Amino acid sequence: MMMAVIHIVLLSVPQPYSAVEIQVGRFPLADEAAPRAVDLLNRLAQAAAPNGQVSDTFLQNEFLANARDEFNQHLRQWMPESGLGVWPDRPPPELWKTTDMFKMAAGKSVPLMYRVYRLKGGAKASAEAFQLMTRSGMAMAIVHSDSTDALLKTYKATYLPGIQAPNLRIFPFYVPLLDANSLKDRKADELKRWLGGAHFYLRESPADKTVLVVADHDLGPTLVQAGAKSEGNGRWSY
Repeated sequence: MMMAVIHIVLLSVPQPYSAVEIQVGRFPLADEAAPRAVDLLNRLAQAAAPNGQVSDTFLQNEFLANARDEFNQHLRQWMPESGLGVWPDRPPPELWKTTDMFKMAAGKSVPLMYRVYRLKGGAKASAEAFQLMTRSGMAMAIVHSDSTDALLKTYKATYLPGIQAPNLRIFPFYVPLLDANSLKDRKADELKRWLGGAHFYLRESPADKTVLVVADHDLGPTLVQAGAKSEGNGRWSY
């Protein structure tokens, strides 16, 4: 049986940044789509982290139901620590308001917070988690040149001041959550501030049925290195 082709589409962002959406379909990935998509995402993450750069895996708790058994089986090796994901293009996170209660009463899901796990088991654990969890909708990868602690210190300095709720100011770390809508009509200095020292940012985005990738450089060569074929006009296939 021929495996489905994965399409990759360039998004409009200011230079030197570039961004693409990898169209993978629903999460968790369908059985027929999973092997090829997982292969592409792992190739891409490896190509984006040359020698001397650090690739950290984070896992989005919101989608834990898609891979709970896999996650629980690796708690000892991965050593997850819970932090808070922050949408920089949205109002700062806060506790539920009365309007949120009405929305929930009407059947609409309103997350109290977007918890994200940092994996403290080392580089091997981080790579293993990315390999196993890409397909679930949980996976994020951030590639940078500094230590993980330094990156997270930068993120805390960026995102904590805007958070007012005391219960949401006590997390050990904060990381940005981005989707394609976050990038619309943004300036380069905004993306620089949001991404901190990150050179490459990947996030599975179940709401969009895509994987978002943002980099502080042209992603074209990285995609080709990962095995994607350029079709011109800001499109690739794999």
